[in-house]
Amino acid sequence: MTDFKNTPELSESTEPAISYSTCYASFLYVVLFSGGRTSAFLAKYMKEHPHYKNCIFVFMNTGKEREETLQFADKCDKKFGLNLVYLEALVNNEKGKGTTYTIVDYKTASRNGEPFEAMLKKYPLPNNMASNCTRELKQRPIDAYLRDNYKDFDIIKVVGIRADEAHRKSVNAEIEKVIYPLCDEVKIDSRFIRNWWEKQSFDLGLKDYQGNCDLCFKKSLKKRLTIIKENPESAKWWLEMEQKYSSEEIPRFDLRTNKSIEELVEMAQRPFTKAQDLHELSQQQCDLFEFETDCFCKAS
Repeated sequence: MTDFKNTPELSESTEPAISYSTCYASFLYVVLFSGGRTSAFLAKYMKEHPHYKNCIFVFMNTGKEREETLQFADKCDKKFGLNLVYLEALVNNEKGKGTTYTIVDYKTASRNGEPFEAMLKKYPLPNNMASNCTRELKQRPIDAYLRDNYKDFDIIKVVGIRADEAHRKSVNAEIEKVIYPLCDEVKIDSRFIRNWWEKQSFDLGLKDYQGNCDLCFKKSLKKRLTIIKENPESAKWWLEMEQKYSSEEIPRFDLRTNKSIEELVEMAQRPFTKAQDLHELSQQQCDLFEFETDCFCKAS
């Protein structure tokens, strides 16, 4: 069991960060497991914290998660005893019929973008202005699953946003019944997360700029170019989807930099400043300053 007393500003008497005026008799904490290091730490925190008795852990698989992410989720599930629920979107092509879900597992989870493409057949290309992928591949399937299986519970969603990214919290969190324990109960930052995972028996085999969704348009241009440079195959699916489902109104995924996947592939072949794993970079700098060698003036 993790000694959470050693985490910043945390003790076993820490009260959950819930401030709803109504006292609910039957809370169900739904921990949204993204497959990243922070959400995995959050899952362990929620599993072991004495105040959170009734939790489920849900992983939404879009089919575009990297294999490292799926392997990491499986290890966390087994190591932490999460009984992780793997869900995938089940898109209904009939107009007026909403997206539901199908239950999968680590072995049967889609790995070639199948749920994502099913969404693209009905909805426009997701982009910086309208994240259809988040809505249809994550939010609506989870909500449908909870309605079907936990209708007698008062649902509290638990999201792994850290203290150093508090700006990402929803301004309507209380109304939406969302809590952020790693931001509001304990002051966890990215450095703590990486240092904590370095001490564990396993870790997510990805650099921080790679993320879970392999070439998400929300990543910075530098990150996407670096990913394509390191693994040119990663662009093929996105290029095919963009060419297959583009429209005059939404011709590409990225409407922020307005670069198509084809342009990104071309840019990645030219010189550019690559993204770096900030944690690895900081460790290299520490090693540089801690380097020591013998000299004639050293006392012996």
